[in-house]
Amino acid sequence: MKFIPLFASVLCGLLFTLSIARAEEREWINNEGKTIRAKFVSANAQTVTLSMKGKAYVLKLSSLSTESQALASELAKTQSASRYVKARPLSKTQQKALEQALATSFSEVRKEDYDFADLSEFDALLPGNEEIFRSLAWNAYRKGGALDEMQPDHKAGKVVSGEYVSPYVVRQVGKMPEGGWPLVIAMHGGGNAPKQVNDSQWRIMQRYYKDHPGDGGYLYLALRAPTDAWNGFYTGYVYPLVARLIRQMLVCEEVNPDKVFLIGYSHGGYGAFAIGPKMADRFASVHSSAAAPTDGESTPKNLLNTPFTFMIGERDLAFGRLKRCLAFDQAVKELRGERKDAYPVRMFLKKGFGHGGLPDRDHLATMIPAVRNTIPESLVWESTDSVVRRFSWLENPEPSKKQLVEATRKGNRFEINLTGIESLNLYLNERMVDYRKPVVIEVNGKVVLERSLSPSLPVLCRTLLERGDPRFAFPSKITFSKGL
Repeated sequence: MKFIPLFASVLCGLLFTLSIARAEEREWINNEGKTIRAKFVSANAQTVTLSMKGKAYVLKLSSLSTESQALASELAKTQSASRYVKARPLSKTQQKALEQALATSFSEVRKEDYDFADLSEFDALLPGNEEIFRSLAWNAYRKGGALDEMQPDHKAGKVVSGEYVSPYVVRQVGKMPEGGWPLVIAMHGGGNAPKQVNDSQWRIMQRYYKDHPGDGGYLYLALRAPTDAWNGFYTGYVYPLVARLIRQMLVCEEVNPDKVFLIGYSHGGYGAFAIGPKMADRFASVHSSAAAPTDGESTPKNLLNTPFTFMIGERDLAFGRLKRCLAFDQAVKELRGERKDAYPVRMFLKKGFGHGGLPDRDHLATMIPAVRNTIPESLVWESTDSVVRRFSWLENPEPSKKQLVEATRKGNRFEINLTGIESLNLYLNERMVDYRKPVVIEVNGKVVLERSLSPSLPVLCRTLLERGDPRFAFPSKITFSKGL
């Protein structure tokens, strides 16, 4: 790949497209003084890899200006490093073949068990190039059959999951940041009321939380509950619907998957108390107002890595709301102990307030700066239903209430405590493990598995298809049981 043609093509009008790389778009200058804006992927002593429009370009460092060479070297110090000794940059021919194969694989809607076996021929090129492969796979997915499937619903302003349909209204606040749109999902009050009442509450929520464009632009999505039931935002059919909504917005809009936020008042606040902990791996931050945790549905244990706030008035005594919030706050404090790096959860107890009128309309300003921690070193996951099967780099094939996973990764060693669970799936990538060494899994104090792994493009694509989130596209999967 020559450097000058790349700059020329960009300057002729390439448009920005969301890349999955974590880095922001930056200005790069070559020795001739020509400038482009692209995202940094990786760099070594001889080359730098940049991403634009879902494509990766490998450039010689010597072809860059002194300032851009220094920028590449500085960014390389903080990049998500591969554990491989050496990566082999893709040639132009290899990348084109890969792009074509991915486009074919994702050209139509696939079932989650589709095996992508035809892509295994590219596995030998995957070591050290995982970020590039992930970016190309995501680009193929969001431009293929998934877009054809989801775009009609998105244009109609609705999300569909099984027999349930939730309308939504989206508006832009400010300008899209370089890393893509943050997404705010706002849930209305009401519940257990006639349709016209809940519709009215939904219209209020469309403008309830004040705009904060000065803090960076975002998409504000007011979601209508799929039913008018008392638990319309916090029952079994809601969680797949919210997951579908996030997938739909990632595919149809340039949403940053690490900047998705959940917020709700009253009925919607109960939803935040249930959806937030159950699906904490999907959000950068969650807030609930004028609501309370629901017994058996809302567990603080899952909030080890996710900022969660809740606001309650001291006079909001109906349905035991204040009492439940105080108990939840105490449970968090006990879980956190003396640690400063765990359970970023905070209760705002408002003196003199009851159920309505809480001073939360500017709360988005405190949430928007947060960024999701996609692959934390430690996870605590308590299942509270039989619906939610995945949590970050873990999967429970048969979840049920009162099951608990406590997992910590230390290099290639995973120390896991299981309660009420017989088997578990573990998802890995080169940011987590050194593929040159075996992975060791210890369950309840006993080593149950020690195995060498190789990254697989079919596995990466299958996990991307399952989650609809590029950050959760993993090239390796291990299934184990505590009885091994």
